[in-house]
Amino acid sequence: MARIIVCGYMIRYPLIGMLFAFFHYVLGLSRLGHEVLYLEESGWPQSCYNPNHQNYGDDPQSGLQIVQAMMSSFGLQISVCYINRDSGQIWGITWDDLKQTLKTADLLLNIGGVCWLPEFQTCQRRALIDLDPFFTQIGRFATEDLHEYQAYFSYGMNIGQLGCTIPTNGIDWHPTLPPVVTEIWQGVAFTKPSVTEDKLHTSLTTIANWSAYGGVIYEDEYYGQKNEEFSKLLGLPSHTSQKLELALSGVDIETREQLLAAGWSIRDAGEVSKDLSTYQAYITSSQGEFSVAKQAYVKTHSGWFSDRSVCYLGAGLPVVLQDTGFSEWLTVGQGVLPFSSLEEAVDRIEQVNADYLNHCAAARRIAEQVFNYKVVLPRLIEIGLGE
Repeated sequence: MARIIVCGYMIRYPLIGMLFAFFHYVLGLSRLGHEVLYLEESGWPQSCYNPNHQNYGDDPQSGLQIVQAMMSSFGLQISVCYINRDSGQIWGITWDDLKQTLKTADLLLNIGGVCWLPEFQTCQRRALIDLDPFFTQIGRFATEDLHEYQAYFSYGMNIGQLGCTIPTNGIDWHPTLPPVVTEIWQGVAFTKPSVTEDKLHTSLTTIANWSAYGGVIYEDEYYGQKNEEFSKLLGLPSHTSQKLELALSGVDIETREQLLAAGWSIRDAGEVSKDLSTYQAYITSSQGEFSVAKQAYVKTHSGWFSDRSVCYLGAGLPVVLQDTGFSEWLTVGQGVLPFSSLEEAVDRIEQVNADYLNHCAAARRIAEQVFNYKVVLPRLIEIGLGE
């Protein structure tokens, strides 16, 4: 087994939905028997979000407490460390111990490319996991260190393939998938009544940031966020009897009113993500997920698949998702239903409702056979270690 340092974005933005994008790696690697240390650095001034006060500052204490509590909830006893790169202040470990740990670790996994310190270069093997295909490759993330790794992975499963327009920058991007620890989702789901047709009276939901960090112009073309794609489907509720709910952050009052007027139910993503039990209950009490992808993911035919959608699948719930090209590598039609237009979205929702229990069973199979950490992480670690 390997000694692995995992870097991510949990302490600085400790909302549960964000945490799971990184936490599945930490939990999965630990359950596979690896020795894991979680390490994060400040990145930029005033980078720490406090969900209780809803403001930003330099104090990581709130994030540290939330992350450590999440670790404890799942029985993890690993070191959680944070460094303010400007002041040099460090939490959870001493500088001397950190430098020794970096030198002796087998692998540093930088998930998302929003952590980098010069000391990382002392780690013998380093791997970057790109969570935001296209945005990473054009320099939105990993700007300091893009060429400092021995292995590169991306959720853009189609990068380098015919039809995908994401620039590779001469890098061999290994396709990888968001891992899910299925047992923690099934455990929640199974404490409730078993899945029945009653679920058809609940909502298809999703949890999303409306416009995130905004769109960009690249080579005279615009590449946007989820708001671009949701806007194309504004009238969807009038075409189906299915209840549709969006738990959103970053949405202005005018847009919220437009969505409500069109028939969408709207929730505050911050409230849904405020703690572990609330977040998991929101997903597992849903009928399934309905969601779009960032416009850039669709436009580039990236093949991206959501780390949030795998949580729904892990709970045995079907997902109706805008196709980014993932239908080229994933068997779809049962459990995962892709769409590329309003008409297709309506049709896929009706397909789920017509055969709901079988779609739930298929969702669980896909989670176990494709996205399970026991499937995803061993290959990633093997390549990361250069074996």
